[in-house]
Amino acid sequence: MIDRIWLHPPLAIARLGPSPVPCDNYSWGPSDLSPRGSGKTTVVPAPTLDLAPDGTLTERMPEAVGFKDDQGGWRPVCPYFELHGTWTTGGKRRTGPLTEAVLTEFGLTLADLRWEVAVANLKAHHYTQSDGDRVEALTEVRGNDHTPRPLAGGSPQGVADPLLPAGRSLPLGSVQVPAPNAALPELRLRFRPGVGAVYGPTDLETRADGTDYALPPQRLILNPDARWCGFPLQDTSDDPRTVPGGLFAGAEIEDKNESLGLVDDICDGTVTASLPGGLEASARIVVSPPDFAPDRRPFVSLADGLADRVQRADVKDPAYLADKPLTTLEIRDLFERILETMGNINVDVQNERVRDTYGEDLDGDGVNDRGPLPVPEPLTGVLLALTDGGRRRHRRYVALEVLEDLLREQPDLIRRVIREPVEDTPDYLDGRMPVAMRGADAGPLHLTRRQYDLLTGWAASLRENTEPGS
Repeated sequence: MIDRIWLHPPLAIARLGPSPVPCDNYSWGPSDLSPRGSGKTTVVPAPTLDLAPDGTLTERMPEAVGFKDDQGGWRPVCPYFELHGTWTTGGKRRTGPLTEAVLTEFGLTLADLRWEVAVANLKAHHYTQSDGDRVEALTEVRGNDHTPRPLAGGSPQGVADPLLPAGRSLPLGSVQVPAPNAALPELRLRFRPGVGAVYGPTDLETRADGTDYALPPQRLILNPDARWCGFPLQDTSDDPRTVPGGLFAGAEIEDKNESLGLVDDICDGTVTASLPGGLEASARIVVSPPDFAPDRRPFVSLADGLADRVQRADVKDPAYLADKPLTTLEIRDLFERILETMGNINVDVQNERVRDTYGEDLDGDGVNDRGPLPVPEPLTGVLLALTDGGRRRHRRYVALEVLEDLLREQPDLIRRVIREPVEDTPDYLDGRMPVAMRGADAGPLHLTRRQYDLLTGWAASLRENTEPGS
């Protein structure tokens, strides 16, 4: 019997895109660390699954990775969810992907497999807390139904002023169950996100008079009497859920300070698979905008955030730090991503933003201890002195031998130049890395606690066998 099922992956991120062709699969390749190389990682093609409208599934190896095309622009990222389980057959316990053959062995068919996908866009509701501003979609499909199913977002009816009136819907993407075949027998579901469109109230032209906001008539479908349309900014001034503020269209219009009522087709939710006998498995789906720098990785990723919550104590274990090959690989990966982030940021512009926002002397004591970085004299032919210098310096640190020597010579360097992740950091602009970068909570951006503790522990281990005073 099948005694347990789960979905792989348990969390997937889809990316919006108007192209009808999904993005090909790819993986991170080796870093280009040659003497004249870029010092950055590369992306290389990986086996990709193509799903036809009739449910036919095929596999191919792309010749190159393309993120945009001339058919619509950005290609959407459309993740698959694969059903796995454990079962006993012939006295042996087995684990792996479920297939139609496994279902047949236990008297089940594809029709017995039920998929349920529930997604929502609650950004407007997050601000207003009005039930009518919820945008939700739910679809159910059996394992033998291979036609695409739209996710039509709607608002609850029977409440005051629903954002989407009866008979209107906001497209939040679609799902499709591939037909298993001999080459690809696994049971899957594919999620396809929206195209990246924005929708507004039917009276947007009047509301947005004198602004650059304009939408095609077919996207003006929202109820102008909904709470979200005209929601005043001052209602959120003391609400920590809306920090940082001004994250909606209309908040930046002088003398208006209210929402224009725009909503996009981003959503998130759950994917659930169930079999007779009470077996059920769930996974999370999150939709995000296109990755405008797909070959550059952030130094703090979603995986880092999750690891910080469930594996933070690992790096405090002496046995973990004693595994030098493992910790060295983690540190190298971190500094490679720092270099990639540096390659994606104009530090000079960020520094000037800090100067314009906070001035030179925040304390009024004549000392610029929290202000912007001093701009060095640029080299001949170099326009962005801070950016160029930062990239050159961090490129050296990817060669860990250079970093190791530096940390042996200056044991306090990390604590001196890298911002520690602490609550209520008093100085946002204290000159420590990462400089002039703020997090989503409007506080200073920093490494995760796990990253910081690993880095300081690894650095301390570099001096364990050095001569005293050296």
